[in-house]
Amino acid sequence: MRRWPVGGQRSAQGYPVTRTLFLHIGPAKTATSAVQHVLRGHDNSVVLYPQVGLWSDGSHHNLVFNFFGDHRRPETTREDAGALFARIANAAKQSGRNIVISSEVLPGRDIAAFANALLQYLGGTFRVELVVVVREHLERAASLYCHRVMDGFTAETCTPDEFLSQRVHAFAYSRMLTKLGRTGFEVAALNYHPADGCVERVLAHFGFPKDSILVPRVRNASPGTKALAATLALNRTAPTPQARKRIARALRAMPGFFGPTCPIFSRGATEEALLKLRPDREFLADRFAIVLPEPELPGADEGFGIDNAEFEEIAGATSRLGSDGAALTECVRTFMR
Repeated sequence: MRRWPVGGQRSAQGYPVTRTLFLHIGPAKTATSAVQHVLRGHDNSVVLYPQVGLWSDGSHHNLVFNFFGDHRRPETTREDAGALFARIANAAKQSGRNIVISSEVLPGRDIAAFANALLQYLGGTFRVELVVVVREHLERAASLYCHRVMDGFTAETCTPDEFLSQRVHAFAYSRMLTKLGRTGFEVAALNYHPADGCVERVLAHFGFPKDSILVPRVRNASPGTKALAATLALNRTAPTPQARKRIARALRAMPGFFGPTCPIFSRGATEEALLKLRPDREFLADRFAIVLPEPELPGADEGFGIDNAEFEEIAGATSRLGSDGAALTECVRTFMR
């Protein structure tokens, strides 16, 4: 891990800093949920993880969404951002510890505005550190694709190769890290790999002594390839949100809904993406001493798709859903190898 070099930060009052406000900003699919799960259950004896503006998953999404006035997600509860900041400031006065705010919806927003607004309430002598975890590009892209397909809010309809081709530059880190460096705050980039120790390394960065806390293996259950194909077809064919929920329940009853996912990007799409992302790998190595593992290339005949047996299971699960089930079955037929 290497920090982006910046000048010595001073508080808003011009005094030397004595405490740190960590803004853990993800990005998504870099073990952020697991870190948040641990911090939410922590007794605040090492750091203060404010129990303010939290979603049910332990993230500070509600705090972030309310600050930026973004209430599109149904999980968001409308609250006054100033009142939330005041509650955090009050907890900080009682604690005396460094503070961690964690939300992977911060990238792409005005993080400096968010941090400075919170600092106005905190007062005192806080420095700000922006913490980013860096995961191998295509591994993260595959994980995020699965999440967007399964999430009823995003309900992704692109094929994996389309998704990768259209968004490949969004998975590069150089632009984001450079933009963060311009905030004037310190930027720390941590390597996600090896994945098994990622959560412990992030917690250690926040000040947890090694082996001081039991880290549960919290993982978002991944859909198997069959489930991914069926849900992708559902996103394309469901006539209403209500129908989508009804059909989704039928699909989740299929045996083996969650499980291993075969490679979802074709060899051609993978090679093209790797070529475009090569400069970003070099940037990470040069500026942050982060060397990412090289992804394995899929075989020439591999890529996203299901076999006949998987198709029959999907057809059976939707056979009693009338025209909605028939439409899904015909759509998912196009994903057969």
